[in-house]
Amino acid sequence: MEEDWRARLAEEFRGARKIVVLGIGNPDKGDDGAGPLCVVLLKKKAAAGAAERLLLIDGREVPESLTGPIRRFGPDLTVIVDAAVGGQAPGTIFVVGRDRISDNEVSTHRISLLYLVRYLEESIGSRALVLGIEPSVMGEGAPMTPAVRRAVETVTEYLSAAILP
Repeated sequence: MEEDWRARLAEEFRGARKIVVLGIGNPDKGDDGAGPLCVVLLKKKAAAGAAERLLLIDGREVPESLTGPIRRFGPDLTVIVDAAVGGQAPGTIFVVGRDRISDNEVSTHRISLLYLVRYLEESIGSRALVLGIEPSVMGEGAPMTPAVRRAVETVTEYLSAAILP
């Protein structure tokens, strides 16, 4: 049984003074744009006072190029939001377990999520959690499916209620 993503995030947020939300994906490839869309929606909700506690980054397909701002911010926790293949119904939200990250089957991007997670944890000192949204369509020029759009909105609502002032 999959771990409840809300409970896991609530547990991770306890004691986290600074949080990064890093959206990964390509908005031009349908459901692969889930991560970047989550960041765009969070930015619309974030108040000016959130900048001290929260850094929102649209990492697109090259999140490794944005590790400098993450390092300077010095987060306790980095939440990576990504379209992730987990063999579930499209739009399912789940925490991607370390065993799934290490076999490199869950992400569609240039850098292995395992390397990114290791870098965040070992070099920056930030705990890292990958929040996956099961995609359906990831073809070039495809629109995001309604199920994934709803999942992104659900994640955005949860994150904004949990971490925005």
